[in-house]
Amino acid sequence: MTAAKASEVGRRFTHRDKLPPVILVFGPDRGLVTEVSDAILALFADSDDPFAIVKLDAAAVASDPARLIDEAGTISMFGGKRLILVRDAAGRNMSPSVQPLLDHPPTDAVVVVEAGDLKRGTGLRKDVEGHARAVAVYCPADTGRDLDLMIEEEASKFGLTIDADARAVLRERLGADRAASRNEVVKACLHAAGGEAVTIADIDAVVGDVAASEIGEAVDAAFLGNRRALDAVLARVLRQDSAAVQILMMAQRVSHALELASVAVAAGASPTRAVEDVRPPLFGSHRTMAPRALDIWPPGKLRAASEAIAEATFRTRIMPHLAAATTRDVLMRIASQVSRR
Repeated sequence: MTAAKASEVGRRFTHRDKLPPVILVFGPDRGLVTEVSDAILALFADSDDPFAIVKLDAAAVASDPARLIDEAGTISMFGGKRLILVRDAAGRNMSPSVQPLLDHPPTDAVVVVEAGDLKRGTGLRKDVEGHARAVAVYCPADTGRDLDLMIEEEASKFGLTIDADARAVLRERLGADRAASRNEVVKACLHAAGGEAVTIADIDAVVGDVAASEIGEAVDAAFLGNRRALDAVLARVLRQDSAAVQILMMAQRVSHALELASVAVAAGASPTRAVEDVRPPLFGSHRTMAPRALDIWPPGKLRAASEAIAEATFRTRIMPHLAAATTRDVLMRIASQVSRR
């Protein structure tokens, strides 16, 4: 098996003649799955063969396994390799179509199969990861660092900079889909074009809140100790793909801000003033919640909460199939630790 990270695709896949015969692109970030597939498709864009790229729907392939096998065996009329892209394969029985290609890899075609999040050791993922000449490209949900790098990359394309405060505001408004997030960043850059930097004003003008507001509600409920509200909102929001990662990212940022603000409160500042002065700043419901949280959270417990969130974030990366349960557990533990001073 050859495994690849989505971030490595540009370096590893540089020419169509060097591509493996079967590539599975999968993961919870559907937008990133599409970006990776598009990067592979771009390697065939200059082909003289108008049929060099064939796109098939997974439902059609699953109902007629021979169709994919026939397409992969078709020789290009102008020579060179062809690409067959199969979209939306998650939840479908693709083994009858893909396994024959793994047993007898095509020499004149590259088959790319797109899927959502697939459990390790099952179905299509098991088939591809168990084969020496196939490559499985995993597309995880964006972390805070991934989003920061993407924001910086897009800003640099426009000759713009973006400071830490503006980047934090923009990151909080981005959701779990890489393609949708990139579009929002480009909108902010276009609004700032002609200036030197992307500002919070640019972001406020054009960038909507891609992440569900319920994610913010969950974090607020945890730090205010409202377990009933937290349980209700988690029951809804954790049904969404990658919501767990987004919740932990937001919880980490809020926890860090509360820690910093608690230092100012200990030095004599009012909770409201401490929240107003904290950097990166808090916005929206978090800004309203934070002074109340500072009244009920001792500084030492805030540090413990931050450490618990960091540990939960690490666990979701090594055990993504437990992300929802891990996120629920840590937020419920945080809510249970709230005590009035």
